[in-house]
Amino acid sequence: METYTADTLFDPPLTIFQPKTGYRFSLDPLILAAHIHPARGDRIIDMGCGCGIISLILGVRHQNIHITGVEIQKNLALLAQKNTVQNRLDSRIHILHQDIRNLSRTEITQPAEIIVSNPPYKKKATGRLNPDTKKALARHEITLDIATLVDKAALFVKPGGQLCLIFPAPRMEELILCLTSAGFAPHWIRLVHFRPAGPAQRVLVSAVKSDDISCTTRSPLHLYNPDHTPTEDHLRLLRL
Repeated sequence: METYTADTLFDPPLTIFQPKTGYRFSLDPLILAAHIHPARGDRIIDMGCGCGIISLILGVRHQNIHITGVEIQKNLALLAQKNTVQNRLDSRIHILHQDIRNLSRTEITQPAEIIVSNPPYKKKATGRLNPDTKKALARHEITLDIATLVDKAALFVKPGGQLCLIFPAPRMEELILCLTSAGFAPHWIRLVHFRPAGPAQRVLVSAVKSDDISCTTRSPLHLYNPDHTPTEDHLRLLRL
């Protein structure tokens, strides 16, 4: 029988149930959520929501929005739903157990202002495939690759709406190509450095469903100081 932990974030605490030994969320969703700034009344779709971590953070930070989380793994979709109830956010966060590839307009009846995703980041047939099926699905492009995710996002976001992702920095060129091919224009890009020195490990990209927008490069996000202590930007991720 699968066991779970109840972890907390922020003060007052947000309680998050997640698998004890299966796929557990990392810093990536916290980084992404910190860069989402919805307007009052916005509809948001969280594609590949896992246990609901991004949806929960956005729901507790922004009171007047509606979020739909979509998750292919049944155990994670059930956990996401449990987490919305536990944190009294179930009136504003709806969880769908669905394969993003099969998502239809009967399930998402209105286009979203914002779509967010922390998608699988390892190409299929590259690197060691985790023997844990749940971890493999979350980390490898087994059922969903980045091109398919971006194409589906284009169907469910409003014209002028935003798609915001966090992705491996070495795959940034591929990501930008997928975005432009699907009718998105990059709006801003920010590199994320996990180590005090060396190349970026992640890239944050915000793209708009438009063909007439300029792109800016934001200052890099550094998570650790040279003495390996968390930076102020890192600590800010853990605050409401």
